[in-house]
Amino acid sequence: MAQIIHAPWDGAPLGEVELADDTRAERAIVQAQRAFDAVRAMPSHARRDALRKIARALADRGEELAKNLALEAGKPIVFARGEVARAVSTFDIASEEATRMSGELMSLDVTPAGDGYVGAWRRIPRGPVVAIAPFNFPLNLVAHKVAPALACGASIVLKPAPQTPLIALELEAIVRESGFPEHALQVLPCDVAVAEKLVRDDRFATLSFTGSAAVGWHLKAISGKKRVLLELG
Repeated sequence: MAQIIHAPWDGAPLGEVELADDTRAERAIVQAQRAFDAVRAMPSHARRDALRKIARALADRGEELAKNLALEAGKPIVFARGEVARAVSTFDIASEEATRMSGELMSLDVTPAGDGYVGAWRRIPRGPVVAIAPFNFPLNLVAHKVAPALACGASIVLKPAPQTPLIALELEAIVRESGFPEHALQVLPCDVAVAEKLVRDDRFATLSFTGSAAVGWHLKAISGKKRVLLELG
C-alpha cells in the first residue's frame, strides 16, 4: 500500500512511499541477518572510513537535505540546517568510535589462585537492530540510531515516523553508497501492526526507540529478550 507524504504547511504532495506488509517485513529481517554477518566482519578501519564518507555526503548535500527536511517536517530552514549539521557530527563521532570498541586486559591475581593469570574481554555486536524514530528530528534522531549501530558492526532496520519517511530514505541511499554491505541499513515505512511484528521478532538483538513514554513501555513489554534502549518524552 502506498502512502502520499504531504508538506504540513500547505498540504502539497512531496513524495510517495510504499508501506511494508508482513511479507516485506520478513524479507527485511532475513536481509538484516545476512547483512549483520557482513557488517560485523568489516575491520574497524573500513567501518570508520564508510561512516566518514556518510558524514561527508551529508555535508556536501547539506543545503539540499535541509530544504527537503524543512518541507517534510515543517520546520524553519535555519533549524533544518542545524539538524543536518548535527547529523554530520553524529556520523563523524561514530566514525571515531568505530576504532575504539575494543575491550580490556586485566590481571586476575586478586586471589592467590589467579597468580600469573590475566583475563581479557572485548566488545562484539549482539545482532541486528530494530529502530523506531520520531517525527520531530527525522534526520538526526535517525542518525543517532543508525550511526552507532554501523560503528559497532550491526545491521539495522529502521521504521521512520509516518509523517517524515522521505529524509530517512535519503539517508538510506547515502549509506548504500558509503561502502557498507548491502542492506546494512534498511528504512522500512510501515504501520503499527508491522512495526510490532518487528519488535517481537527474536532475530533482532536490540530495540532502539525514541518517542512517547506510553508507546516505549509497551514496545519494551512485547520485545522479548532483546536489549532495549528507550528515549522517552
